[in-house]
Amino acid sequence: MTILKTFLLAVILVFTSHLSTFCQDNGKLSLLSAPAESRYTVINKEGTTVIPNGRLVTPYGKTFQVAPHPFGLAISNDGTMAVTTNSGTSPLSISILTNLTGMEPSVLQVPPGPQTNKGVLESVFMGVVLAPDNKSVYVSGGQGNKIYRFDTASGAKLDSINCAVSEDNRPAPDGYIGDMTLTKDGKYLFAVDQMLFRMIIIDTKLRKIIKTVPVGRYPFGIALTPDESKVYVANVGMFEYSKIGDIEQKKLYNKALKFPATAFNSKEMQNGTVINGMKIKGLGDPNVPESFSVWGVDVKDISKAKVIAKIKTGNLVGTKVEGIPAVGGSSPNSLVATDQFIFVSNGNNDNISVIDGQKDVVVKEIFLQPHPAVKHFRGVIPFGLALSPDQKRLYVAESGINAIGVIDLPSFEVKGHIPAGWFPAKLKVTGDGKRLIVANAKGFGSGPNGGQLFKTGKEITYIGALMKGSVGVMEIPSDEQLKKLTNQVNSNNFKINTLSEIKAIRGDNPIPIFGGEKESPIKHIVFISKENRTYDEVFGQVKKGDGDSTLARYGRHASFTNKKKSAAVKDVTVMVNHLKLATTFAIADNFYVDSDVSADGHRWLVNTYPNEWVETTVPANYGGNREYKSSSKAPGALAMNGAAGAIYPEDYNEAGSMWEHLERNKIDFFNFGFSVMFEPAFYQESYTKSGIGFFANFPVPQPLFSRSSQMYPTYNTSIPDQFRINQFIKEFDQKYIGKGKTMPQLITCIIPNDHGAADVPEKGYPFRESYMADNDLAVGRIIEYLSNTPYWKNMAVFVTEDDAQNGVDHIDAHRSVLMVASPYAKKDYVGHVHYSFGSIFKTFWNILGMPYLNQYDAGANDLSDLFTDKPDFTPYKASPVNVKVFDPVKALKPFKEKFDWKSLESNSELDKPSDMIEDQKEKQEYREQNQRQTK
Repeated sequence: MTILKTFLLAVILVFTSHLSTFCQDNGKLSLLSAPAESRYTVINKEGTTVIPNGRLVTPYGKTFQVAPHPFGLAISNDGTMAVTTNSGTSPLSISILTNLTGMEPSVLQVPPGPQTNKGVLESVFMGVVLAPDNKSVYVSGGQGNKIYRFDTASGAKLDSINCAVSEDNRPAPDGYIGDMTLTKDGKYLFAVDQMLFRMIIIDTKLRKIIKTVPVGRYPFGIALTPDESKVYVANVGMFEYSKIGDIEQKKLYNKALKFPATAFNSKEMQNGTVINGMKIKGLGDPNVPESFSVWGVDVKDISKAKVIAKIKTGNLVGTKVEGIPAVGGSSPNSLVATDQFIFVSNGNNDNISVIDGQKDVVVKEIFLQPHPAVKHFRGVIPFGLALSPDQKRLYVAESGINAIGVIDLPSFEVKGHIPAGWFPAKLKVTGDGKRLIVANAKGFGSGPNGGQLFKTGKEITYIGALMKGSVGVMEIPSDEQLKKLTNQVNSNNFKINTLSEIKAIRGDNPIPIFGGEKESPIKHIVFISKENRTYDEVFGQVKKGDGDSTLARYGRHASFTNKKKSAAVKDVTVMVNHLKLATTFAIADNFYVDSDVSADGHRWLVNTYPNEWVETTVPANYGGNREYKSSSKAPGALAMNGAAGAIYPEDYNEAGSMWEHLERNKIDFFNFGFSVMFEPAFYQESYTKSGIGFFANFPVPQPLFSRSSQMYPTYNTSIPDQFRINQFIKEFDQKYIGKGKTMPQLITCIIPNDHGAADVPEKGYPFRESYMADNDLAVGRIIEYLSNTPYWKNMAVFVTEDDAQNGVDHIDAHRSVLMVASPYAKKDYVGHVHYSFGSIFKTFWNILGMPYLNQYDAGANDLSDLFTDKPDFTPYKASPVNVKVFDPVKALKPFKEKFDWKSLESNSELDKPSDMIEDQKEKQEYREQNQRQTK
């Protein structure tokens, strides 16, 4: 077959798969890339901000900074006051903005800082409504199971309403109060209780619950009809999870499962199964009325309030969408109502369901399409909704593309898009219909959190505190202005390139321009994930890269002590193999993790972009505002998960993750430790082959269930990475070395100990830095091993981090490690093209001849700049680490016989915020010490 025929066939195949990233521009075939090109991430509030995923942020109108993660928004009728609820890591707060129409609004944060938080606002989540006189504001108390009331003038706490009861005063503990709405006269307050699966009705004069109504799973959004006869509740949950017997209660560590019990949507998952004599309760059908649905509640008579409608919105799980069965549910999350219709944003389907308010049936779906080139890809993530006072326009927060969608009513036509800040969450229209007020959860991003020019403010350098939110005030544009703004939204998110332009630059690069464009000499991919490091920490001394050597505490000439200051080393190289790999192969100094922390990082690592459920609950959890309680009897208790290393059914994307994508495209793969770490779980002595033990019935993605190692430990820092690599080599040899055996096209592997943990000198870890050395040697060993296999001549190894939250960096707190090891990798090369997680997956799909999965990989830059068409097949030789820093023999000694688990207490929880904050202080000391030495 000729090259031209091959190319045309590839184009036809991709188009017919309904997963094309091509568009026709004057007859020329075009492809997408990241608008950042080679620009580094930077905050420019007066111009163009470059965010970590390579997209641009240019908010329309005026923007004002508030505390991290404002996921709730209320405004006064005259549009001069706004209140946001901020559920970021620190501090939990509300922001009261007054004089919004003036040049410089006043911003009052309550409480002003974490030191003043006690007794004021212990917990907060999303819900916020102003009283009709605007003199007070009601605030949802999240896991505090309360609703607070504050004075809007002074910020003083007025009182609170106890929600830990039912209408007859029976105890209702462990509730989680979220979104709210209020009657026009201010008499009745309606709120969702996420964990108890109920709606509560409060008499604001009596300050008590007067009625509760059971609703679906994890109720998230709520809206009241204009005539106040009905309340609609959006449920974002799929399943009600349960514990396995009394394993957790009695701490039966030996009975905990070493691997998740079932595969998603299997018969065993739906109906239940028996494992080792233990009954595992089935989760049922994912499409029951309680899941991913909108429930209508008749409230004409409050005392008789009851559910009268259960409506499924968006695409059901399993329904074919453009030829592909939907993996995830619709994730209906926010609602608004006109006199005739109820509008629901389906976060996973990128559409708005229109419900007839009389018949309570869906009559229309409005699809949100930012650009023709990505019309087959999801990633808009519709979230908050708002109506113009005349009910002629519907506005939607398009969180995934940092824009506001404008929909004409009643034609249901999408008129255009308005640029907003990073991750717009909630929005309101002022009473005069002239302005939009928008709460942007991530504002302009984090910016740097270290370096010689960085000045530490009141907050610590932890990413959760740096990610300030913002409130945008926009004059509603005319239709003519909207056309220009729509073009701006498209150019902020996607750069269009012609095929001829790319070919002229690429030459004979081994990375195809798109899947099917040509055959790549790379046939085998190994994808390695590590934990929580920034670029500067590891590569800040690399002269070819844009690094800050004062932050390179894991590089050369490092000096440090243990926590007690009783032991010290001077002038050592901590991560010797990382530095050697950087000169032997290629690294990137303009790569950023899309994630803020590990919880969303492990979603991104499997090509799953976090939906609104994940984006709202993760910062709440990291802020101590969404904690799992083993004693809780609430039906939603097990969804109070935080720093897990897996994806849950509630956040499955419509087209699924990389696992479903690989299976659909008949790509062989095998997994070592990725995506199987659910929380809550146990860490115990018998788990050397799993890392953790499970006591709940969370399912794993179906393709992963039979393609994962049962002898390779996932995250657990009490297990040396050296042991993991021993297990990897052993299993790889068994499966893929020898006559008739073939390595899969893709292998995933987690090597997590650079997360760090407490020093345990008797186990070979005398310093926190010891874990970095352990990780470094493991990475060196696995690449040495792979480079000596017969597959090396056609292999590429990609190494990155799940997030960068536990490090500091002078460019951006999201900048992290990306290494490529391959005969086809450039030698001693530092790439400067802007990369994100999407870049890694785009490169995978291009190599494997596959279409793209979502807007994030389709619109990223691939990693072709790190590769060459002139291969060097020389195997890599790992360098030993300094035994003063880490003693691998001592670390592995317990594994040779009976494993000694006295060090169990030192095992670091994944992303425990207090650990991160403590480590930030150590980084500050290291930075100041290096700056003194430099001077």
